[in-house]
Amino acid sequence: MKHTLLICLLCLNFIAAPAPAKDGNQGNGPVVSFDAAGPEIFPQSWLTPKVNAQATTLAPAQRERSQALVARALAKYPAVVLRTHLQRVYVVGGLAYSGVPTGGTNSRNAVYLANSGKAADAALEGIFHAEFSSILLRNLPQHLDTKLWLEINPPDFRYLGSGVHAIKEQKASRRLDAAMQKAGFLHSYAQASQEEDFNSIASRLLMGDEGLWSAMAQFPKIKEKTLLVMAFYGRLHPQFTQSWFEALRTGR
Repeated sequence: MKHTLLICLLCLNFIAAPAPAKDGNQGNGPVVSFDAAGPEIFPQSWLTPKVNAQATTLAPAQRERSQALVARALAKYPAVVLRTHLQRVYVVGGLAYSGVPTGGTNSRNAVYLANSGKAADAALEGIFHAEFSSILLRNLPQHLDTKLWLEINPPDFRYLGSGVHAIKEQKASRRLDAAMQKAGFLHSYAQASQEEDFNSIASRLLMGDEGLWSAMAQFPKIKEKTLLVMAFYGRLHPQFTQSWFEALRTGR
């Protein structure tokens, strides 16, 4: 995706946990930090010269907005899911690693969200859901029917391997693409890896995104994958029924 802020293009899926930082707690949910941006927020493995994870502090003018959008995102998950899988959310002003700016990433039990003030609320919340979906998929791979998922893809298709490969091959767009949807992918970046493919659907599903529902109605392969994502979340918690996701779409 060719923007100044690369939204959710790369995910650092290391298993190390970040060091704790002081900030508020969202009830039964994770601790949400709006002021921390130093190296202590990152796992040690991200501080090597090769990765060189860096963050800038969230601008005070963006704090209230960030609090509201994070609270809205967290409210979509049962407390037990948050307690089990998400310990911290770090909202920073800017985020980069390996010299590449990004809109979000995740560690073993933390989501990192960059809010420079340029992205819309919906885009930022979508990044949160995408990053948290990576954590859930990594923790509960048995909840996704991977075999069936891969069978939905074209017979000769192979994922690029990672977001890095997608960027290098100029296949990092997240713009909905009808030709790709016919083949079972929302956009070109969904072809980066199975995880990114999963993220692309999970994020839009949790946002009630009309583009996803329209694609489901037009393209059988997108519908099959979306139903698999719904089944994944349904195994995570009984709240996540198809009717619950449909209610997000309609705003009920």
